This record gives sequence, C-alpha cells and structure tokens, in this order.
Amino acid sequence: MDFTTAANIMNSMIALIISLTFHEAGHALIARWQGDRTAQHAGRLTLNPIPHMDPLGTVIFPFIGSLLGGFIFGWAKPTPIDPRNFRNQKWGQIMVAGSGPLTNLLLSFISVIIFYAIGQVPEDSIWIAFSRLAQAMIWVNAFLAIFNMLPIYPLDGGTVIYELLPYDLKQKYDQYVVPYGSFALLGLMLVGGLSWLGLIASRWVAFSDVVVRGFMG
Repeated sequence: MDFTTAANIMNSMIALIISLTFHEAGHALIARWQGDRTAQHAGRLTLNPIPHMDPLGTVIFPFIGSLLGGFIFGWAKPTPIDPRNFRNQKWGQIMVAGSGPLTNLLLSFISVIIFYAIGQVPEDSIWIAFSRLAQAMIWVNAFLAIFNMLPIYPLDGGTVIYELLPYDLKQKYDQYVVPYGSFALLGLMLVGGLSWLGLIASRWVAFSDVVVRGFMG
C-alpha cells in the first residue's frame, strides 16, 4: 500500500467517524429538545466520538471495506430514546429520526464551503490534509444522509414512514417490514442494489457546489 492510498483511507475513516458522531449527536440533541433525556443520561449528547462508536460498524467493517477498494461505509451505536417522554410522540419521533440525515446534509454542505475556502493547494502545502479531509467529508456525509433516508427499517427513513402511516398500515409494517428490514438492506448491498445512491449523492454535491460557487464568486 502506497502513501497516497493509506492517506485516502485515513481521511475517509476520519470523515466517517466525524460524520457518524454528528449524526448520532443530532438524534440526541433533538430528543432532548423534545423532552427525552435518555440519550443525554447515556452520555450520547456529545461530539466525543467514543461513546457513539460501534467497534464493528465504526472501525472494523469500514476499514476492511477500504482495503478491498470499496466505498467506506459503516454505522454507530443507535442513540437510545424513549418516545413516551416526547412532547408529541408522533412528530417527536419524526423530528428525531430526520435530524440525523439532515445533520449529515448540513455537514456535507459546510464541507463544500471549507473546501472552497481552502482553495486549490499544492501537494506539499500544510493545508493539503485539510483539503482532502473536506473532500472526504463532502461525499461521506452526502451518502450517509441519503442512505439513512431510505424508507426501510431500521433506517431513519423507515421510522419517518412508519410514523406517517395510518394505524392499520402500521400493524402490517410491523408484521412484514420491521423483522426483515436489516436482511433486505444487506441483500441490496450484496447485489449492488444501492449503487444508485451514489448518483443522488453526486447530485447533492453538485447542487452544493453551485450554491457555494455562487456565494463565493
């Protein structure tokens, strides 16, 4: 493994850990705002990545994926919440679930701003590491946001869809979707059924690029 490849893997791993940390902290913050202190009491209302890290999903799985040359993907420990404490259980659930992907979209956009603020720098510049990390943050956050918006349990999008369903359809969702959601996601990933997510992520990045270029001239 050459230095450039190792540096790219390191940047992607750092970007993933930062992105997952903000994602889970976003859940915890909105849950606290809605009246539930469960995540706060569990030490999850923090930007310290350690309480959020899942050894398999945050470290081992992404690292193996990077060595195999694939897109670095992973997950953190789920943020514990108790919807019974929410001011409004239905909309509280929707806001908490949506806060994670929205946090990642915001981080992706901010990373575009940082990338253009740094500008094009030579390879021997001290800013090159920040430039490359910003690039990794742009793409990792865009992909995480879009992936988590999929309407499949246990993803955030699945929670949002569930809360918007009428009662009778919720019962069917619990019966036919919830028990098999994780297997469906795994199957889609194994057969490349989620490759189209990269196209949507690229469109978000392109949109962010146009907006930032417009403001920064």
